[in-house]
Amino acid sequence: MTWISEFVRYLSVLGDPRLEPGTIEGLPPFALRQTADALTAAGWITTYEYGGDDAWVDYARVDLRKGRSKLKLEWDQESGGSIDGPRAVLDELRVLDPWTQARQH
Repeated sequence: MTWISEFVRYLSVLGDPRLEPGTIEGLPPFALRQTADALTAAGWITTYEYGGDDAWVDYARVDLRKGRSKLKLEWDQESGGSIDGPRAVLDELRVLDPWTQARQH
């Protein structure tokens, strides 16, 4: 019966809008690097980091995890930087969103 209660609990969070995926876009590479460093200092665990010769020059990606939450920080020269993850986590990082900053001034 334990798996049934776990499954019901899992289904109950699916409708929670704070857990739906979201994205912050338009970030420069230094902002992503600083964010990754700050999050790991706050207890997030790096599960993947792109380590090619062009890392943080032409392309960058860092995947982080804390509990059940996952974040993907990605940057390339053409599309810029983005952070993908649950809305609840992104709302805490919203200070990084350049569009939010512009609206506050």
